[in-house]
Amino acid sequence: MTQNPEITIIKAIQEGLVKAFKELNLTGKPIIQETTKKSSFGDYCSPIFQIAKENRRNPKELAKLIVESFPKLDCVEEVSAEGGFVNYKLNRAHCSRLILSVILANEKFYQSDLYKGQRIIVEHTSANPNGPIHIGNFRGSIIGDIYARILKAVGAEVLTNFYVDDLGHQIPVLVIGYELLKKYDTVPTELKIDHLLGRIYAITHTMFDIQKIKKELKEKYDLILGKDLNWMTKEDVKQLKISLEKKNVPLEEQKKFLKQSGFILNIQSDIHTRFKTFYEILKTCIEKDGIDLTTAVPDLNRQYMDNEKDAVRKVRTTCEDALRGQREELAILGIEHDNYDWEADLQWSGKVDAALKKLNINGFLIEDGKARLFDANKAADLKGAREYLKMKPSYEIPKPILVTSTGDTLYLLRDIAYSLKKVDHYSADKVFNVIGKGQELSQRQLNLAVRAVGREDAANKMWHLNYEFIELQGALTSMSARRLQYITPLELYEKTREAVLENFLQNRDYPKKEKDEIAHDVTVGAIKYSIIAIGLMRKLLFNPKEVVSLSNNTSPFIQYAYARSQNILAKTDFLWDKKHESTLKSLFEDEEWALVLSLLKLPNILLHAAEQIKPELISNYLFDLANLFNKFYDAHRVLDATTKELITARCALTFAAGKQLTEGLNLLGIKSPSRM
Repeated sequence: MTQNPEITIIKAIQEGLVKAFKELNLTGKPIIQETTKKSSFGDYCSPIFQIAKENRRNPKELAKLIVESFPKLDCVEEVSAEGGFVNYKLNRAHCSRLILSVILANEKFYQSDLYKGQRIIVEHTSANPNGPIHIGNFRGSIIGDIYARILKAVGAEVLTNFYVDDLGHQIPVLVIGYELLKKYDTVPTELKIDHLLGRIYAITHTMFDIQKIKKELKEKYDLILGKDLNWMTKEDVKQLKISLEKKNVPLEEQKKFLKQSGFILNIQSDIHTRFKTFYEILKTCIEKDGIDLTTAVPDLNRQYMDNEKDAVRKVRTTCEDALRGQREELAILGIEHDNYDWEADLQWSGKVDAALKKLNINGFLIEDGKARLFDANKAADLKGAREYLKMKPSYEIPKPILVTSTGDTLYLLRDIAYSLKKVDHYSADKVFNVIGKGQELSQRQLNLAVRAVGREDAANKMWHLNYEFIELQGALTSMSARRLQYITPLELYEKTREAVLENFLQNRDYPKKEKDEIAHDVTVGAIKYSIIAIGLMRKLLFNPKEVVSLSNNTSPFIQYAYARSQNILAKTDFLWDKKHESTLKSLFEDEEWALVLSLLKLPNILLHAAEQIKPELISNYLFDLANLFNKFYDAHRVLDATTKELITARCALTFAAGKQLTEGLNLLGIKSPSRM
């Protein structure tokens, strides 16, 4: 890897301090900070308070003595004492040449070997294959993709994984509806496949719920709730209240049935109002075959769990169609996955049952009738568990269900097997599970469960990459796949693209193809940047008009600064050559120097973003860099500077700034149009 010029400068100052300490017979480790309280004092400083304490000296007086003993360095113009600090003002001419020559000569000078030799898995998105991705988990897609890019830039081998949740009754509900539409050749062709499957799922699930409550009322209390097995009316719900009272049904049971029927009626009315034609088509198909969904759904689920050939064909075909649609939507924003791991494959491999047996042998299973629960609180007392998960000794962990009373395994049990697969099969040194704040408890329980099966080594490689959720301004605040109430990435993209065109691109006299490409790149950048820039643990209220602003902390603002740099260079035949190095010493004006120093910071920013899991550090850095470039651009002429040497130097600075802006945006998966 290329030597970071900041390290070169700090090392030189460090060596100077060591010499001064030796001359003054001081003990202690010299410290150099990247910033000072006042920029006028210098570019770096050393606090002397601890050194003074160790050597029983007055810090103010000691700082002055260190300044007097500090040797002359090429990279330092002035050393001064202020209070208990030693301040270093860099030699602008020397350091501009040092910094820019490295940046201009090395394409990826900011990269490092921090995680070299480490294989890291970033699992993200992992949306259910029963409809489109929605913005609830889409923020995780952006975060996971960007963090994977950051990890690669610091030397890691990174795999991005998508966990396909193909078990559970929500998939058979979808499959049955989809197969019926195919059987009667009534599959709509105008919708994206994942959006279509989302509608099939919601509508079929509604009829499943209607059949279920009607069947339960008939079997328990010999009550018939309406004549239509797949439909519920307001009159049905009104009549139900009267019938329950006549049958002397216990009050709690009455409340339960009335609440359920009201909920189902509400969902049915909402979906039917918005998608009447499609609802009627699917309802007709179910009625033609006289399907009892309350029997068909668990039957298909059991057949798939048992790896029966016909069930596998139907379920996998449906899930693959859903994933195809989801991949298409993610691809619009440049997001891809290396591996797709199917939940059912783990079930069929026997590893899920093996995990359950191990929990039982190790004494972490609790029997509750036929159900099996995990004693998470007992597992929390395993050595190092609470410390790793940062849990107080008094914190009680709820006991999650692993196996239901009907014998169905639940996702937490299957996640134990998957966690071990990520560590063992993929030989991962670290595993980041990118999943929202609502899963904090589940992620803790999972980590404890992995410890409980005797795999502390694997548990210590697992990290919950947590984030808050995102909402679209003016849209529904409550997302629900059951109600078909959600915002998809495609909808977010289209709304943002409209704002891009309206805000500044509509009237540009560019060829249509170029305008479309610019609009796409700016739209993708605006979405990704807005999701990252505010930090992972702040809720985001997404406003398409705000995220495309050319004056705020947005991706378009940074892209526009890059386009400005390219506009200047397009008017020249400038190409960087090592022979131009000597011209760089002429860059010492305040705006030039501030920009040069900012260019120096990216390697450390990248390291901190990787180590602290804070990709927002990169976006904030780019915003500052774009601001500094704009100040330089506004304050100084480039192409008609006073001397040929200065023209070359400022072209080099402009080139370096543009290079840094586009490389930084690339770390966030954002492209840089050469004009906007």
